[in-house]
Amino acid sequence: MKKYILKSLLVLFVANVSFAQTTATDFITNDCNGITHNLFDSLDAGNVIVICWAMPCSPCATYAGYASDAVQSFATSHPGRVKYYLADDYANSTCSYLSGWASNYNIATDAFFSTTDLDMLDYGTVGMPKVVVLGQNTHTIYYNENDNKTTQIGVENAITLALTSSTGIDEQAENNLNLTAYPNPTTGTINVEYNSQTPVQFDVINMLGENVLSQNTNNTKNTTIDVSSLTKGLYFLQMTTDSKTTSLKFTLNK
Repeated sequence: MKKYILKSLLVLFVANVSFAQTTATDFITNDCNGITHNLFDSLDAGNVIVICWAMPCSPCATYAGYASDAVQSFATSHPGRVKYYLADDYANSTCSYLSGWASNYNIATDAFFSTTDLDMLDYGTVGMPKVVVLGQNTHTIYYNENDNKTTQIGVENAITLALTSSTGIDEQAENNLNLTAYPNPTTGTINVEYNSQTPVQFDVINMLGENVLSQNTNNTKNTTIDVSSLTKGLYFLQMTTDSKTTSLKFTLNK
């Protein structure tokens, strides 16, 4: 307990300045059924992992349920690719108690964990619950929220980004859309180039999974997007045509 208190105080101090981590922390550990999980191996295989650390109590059930429902919404469109890991917050509840709590509140999961190998402090401050969305072979954090700030739509948006994101701002994107954007980092505007046959919608999504800016264009080759009204930080630019979606990440500095 003393270890957790000292670590929590340190993380709280750092987080008050800015929690800038954008990549996940790896783990290799067994779940409550004795099955071994390697986080980075799973992400490298193309899966999206949603982890929820929860204290098995009534208030946590609501928001843990939102995250679970978000994962289930991809069961048909992306079968087996989006997984929900439910972890006891401080690994001080038995597996049977955690499983029974989830069952009582109809929280669907892919795996239960009660081990300190999954440490929510790797992602900033503690939460009741804490939810993160992780994806891509870049091991990117697409969502990181605590307590009642967790929303189903926020988790769903983050999962969508994790499923469609390219690996870098200047790399060729999926679906032959050839999406690129520059400069990166930017201080106010980004120049976007792409290859589309139809009108395009661009959405800027923050790390909470919130859509903070949208822009439509009939130009099928390039456009400029003004992001100067946004606060500095990491964002995702999502491009949608009539039949394809892709996205990439960029940093706004001011």
